[in-house]
Amino acid sequence: MALGRHLRWSRPVRVGRVPRRPRQPTRPVTGPVTLADAERLGVTRYELSTARWTRLGRGVRLPAHLPASDPDNRIAAVLAGLPSWAVLGGWAALRWQGVPALDGRTGPGGRDLLPIMVHAGPRRHLRDRASVLVDRSTIPAADVVKVRGVWVTRPVRAVFDEACRRGAEEGVVVGDAAWRAGKLTGPEVEAYVASQSRTRGLPAARVAAPLLSPHAKSAPESRLRYVWVVEAGLPVPLVNPFLVGDDGEVVGEPDLLDVEAATVGEYDGSQHRELRQHTSDNVREEGFEGLNLTVVRATALDLWPHRAQLLGRLRDGWQRGDRRDRSRDRFGVRRRT
Repeated sequence: MALGRHLRWSRPVRVGRVPRRPRQPTRPVTGPVTLADAERLGVTRYELSTARWTRLGRGVRLPAHLPASDPDNRIAAVLAGLPSWAVLGGWAALRWQGVPALDGRTGPGGRDLLPIMVHAGPRRHLRDRASVLVDRSTIPAADVVKVRGVWVTRPVRAVFDEACRRGAEEGVVVGDAAWRAGKLTGPEVEAYVASQSRTRGLPAARVAAPLLSPHAKSAPESRLRYVWVVEAGLPVPLVNPFLVGDDGEVVGEPDLLDVEAATVGEYDGSQHRELRQHTSDNVREEGFEGLNLTVVRATALDLWPHRAQLLGRLRDGWQRGDRRDRSRDRFGVRRRT
C-alpha cells in the first residue's frame, strides 16, 4: 500500500524543450548582412539572436568571429542600412576609393573611432546614429561618383568635407593620405577650396589645403606637421627629405626638417619602443646631431594629452637650432620630387 500511494502521488517528470542548434549559413559570410540577406543565406531570426552574431545596427548583423571595429566592416554595416540615394563621404569615401591608410581611427593608439559621414541632402530624412555623421548640405552632382555600386563623394570633396566638419588637422591627415595614394594633388585641393565661398567650416579647409604633402608616411606624421606649423607657428618644414652628410652619402630621412634652423622633428610610433628599433633610432639621432642638427622627438601622448608641452619643446628646439654655430654644419638636403 505504501508503495502504491507513493506511485499514485508522485509528480510526472517534465522534459524541457531541447534548444535548437544554430545552423551554419549556406555560404560563408565575410561581412555584415541585413536580416533579409541572412534569410536568403538560410539563417533564421532565432539564429541571428544567438552569440554567434553581433548586432551592428538596426537590421544589420555581423558574424561574431569578425571584428566589429574593422573599418571595412563598419563601412559595410552603414551601407547595408542606407537608402540607395545616400552618398558616402569623408574618410570612408576615400577608403572605398582606394586609400587604405584611412581606417577611421583617431586618438592615442587609435582607440577612438570616427563616425562615418553620409550625405543626405537638405530635403531627405536620414536618422543620426552614433556611428554615422549625417551631412544635410547640398552637394553638386559633379562632386558625386559611383564606385563599385556605391555613391561616394569625389576624393577632393571628401577631403574638403573632413576639413570643414572635423577641423584643419583632420583635413591634413586625410589629404596627405589621399595624395600619397594618388587620388588627388595638393594644388587640386587648393583650387577646390578657393572655389568655395559659403560653406560651414571653410576657414579650416583654407588652413589645411596649403599644408598637404604626398611625402608624409603616416597620420601621426601629418599631425606633427600640423602642430609644427599651425599651433607652434614655425616655418613650413620639408617632409621626409633625403638628408646627406658632407661626404654626399644619405644619412637618413627625417620626418620634418627646417633647413634654416637645422631642426628635425621625428615621430616615434609604438614600434619604436622595440629594442632593435630603439637602438636603430638612437644611432640615427646621433648621426643627425653629428651634422649639427637639433632633434625633437614626439609620441602619441605628445600629440594628444601632452600637446601643450610639445609646443614648447618644438619652439625651444627650433630656437636652439636657429642660434647654432653655423660653421659646424655638416649636412645637405636632397628634396623628394
